[in-house]
Amino acid sequence: MNNMRNKILSLLVLLLTAATGAWADEATVYTTQVSTATLKVGDILADGFSLTGGEKDNIILDGGRYKMDDILQSHQSDILRVSHLSYKNHSFAYSIGGFYVFTPIDKKGLDGNAWVVTKINTNTETGLDIYLSGFNTIEVTPGATAGTWTFEMPAYDVEIAPIYAPAAKWATDGNMVLTPAAIEGIFAGTTDAIIKAGTVATGQGTAMYFATTDAKMTAEKAATADGWLSILPTAAGYDDATTVYVWYYIKGADTPDGQEATDKNTFNDSEICTTPIKVEVLSNKFDIAFKAANANTIEAGKATVTVGGAAATVTEGKLEGVKMGSEVKMTAKDGYKFRKVEVKKGAGKTITIGDVELTYADGDTWETIVSKNSDKIKTRAGGYIVQVAQPAPNKYKYLNVWYTKVNPSDIIDPSKKYQWGDLEVNY
Repeated sequence: MNNMRNKILSLLVLLLTAATGAWADEATVYTTQVSTATLKVGDILADGFSLTGGEKDNIILDGGRYKMDDILQSHQSDILRVSHLSYKNHSFAYSIGGFYVFTPIDKKGLDGNAWVVTKINTNTETGLDIYLSGFNTIEVTPGATAGTWTFEMPAYDVEIAPIYAPAAKWATDGNMVLTPAAIEGIFAGTTDAIIKAGTVATGQGTAMYFATTDAKMTAEKAATADGWLSILPTAAGYDDATTVYVWYYIKGADTPDGQEATDKNTFNDSEICTTPIKVEVLSNKFDIAFKAANANTIEAGKATVTVGGAAATVTEGKLEGVKMGSEVKMTAKDGYKFRKVEVKKGAGKTITIGDVELTYADGDTWETIVSKNSDKIKTRAGGYIVQVAQPAPNKYKYLNVWYTKVNPSDIIDPSKKYQWGDLEVNY
């Protein structure tokens, strides 16, 4: 991913040697509107610029460094009133006493593509006189590979002045940034998405996701990993309870075909999230309890059981760890038949803490137990597990063992003395 981290809207390579000698360190390249009062000697007026100024401000073109209507003006200098100028690409159009177009010529006599400020005079009667010479920036062309630009290096120093596209952003709803979020209660082995999609600002790009079980993965490693997809990660690749970490970023939109790149239609990739989304995928294995109405039990040999076509042994009336979606078949022994078979949802194990009864399974983390009992308990900032019901707007009952808080990653131990303590928060 991120093989094009910096898309460039335009790229200008400027000679560091102009008509007046070395280009001043403080020189500025202008490709948008600029006031004549802002200009300094050495400044460059390149493609896309235009000028504003006082009513009496003038542009004076240095002889031999410009053309008028495509004819080289070798000896004379033209004085152009700023207020009468219009602009096309890097050229002036002058519309008083006629209509003339002035284009730049560099010091080698070649057609230029910019102007350099060579001198500035101030006169209280006439305003500013800005002297300009034709100038040549080096031609830079986009490469065939996205994000690459090329130019031929001349026999002098150059300076590169790229204009980068903005980074793509997530959409917002009021003060809320609509980034991706975890989905709770998803079972392993299903095609259900494990996160809710983030919403990218209109036209700025596509959300990308990378799911891993590596808790030590960093953003730097994730950036170079294989497996980034624009579709939401699902639980399909997991065979049991699994903690999944989902990294995400926005792949910035490329310039649409046939359009010129602007900051409205071209965007760089966003940064990868600093912290991945942590998702607890639930186990897809469950226990089956066989309860016969008489002594003719499966364990007594009166019937057999297969799971997914393979023979299964019932022990103490139970099959443990049967994968969700497996075919479970009971076959009566010759001479016997089932009078009636009922299948009911098992209640699972429960633990009562104070006046709150919670459902759990052996080996569950408290984060998993929260997802099974989301109507009664939840997690909040600081890793506290608290009751949903609050005794007061700024108070909670939090889960602890002898006043040491229970963490979401802790595994339930029914032998421990779980209790509820008071937790006060500030809003």
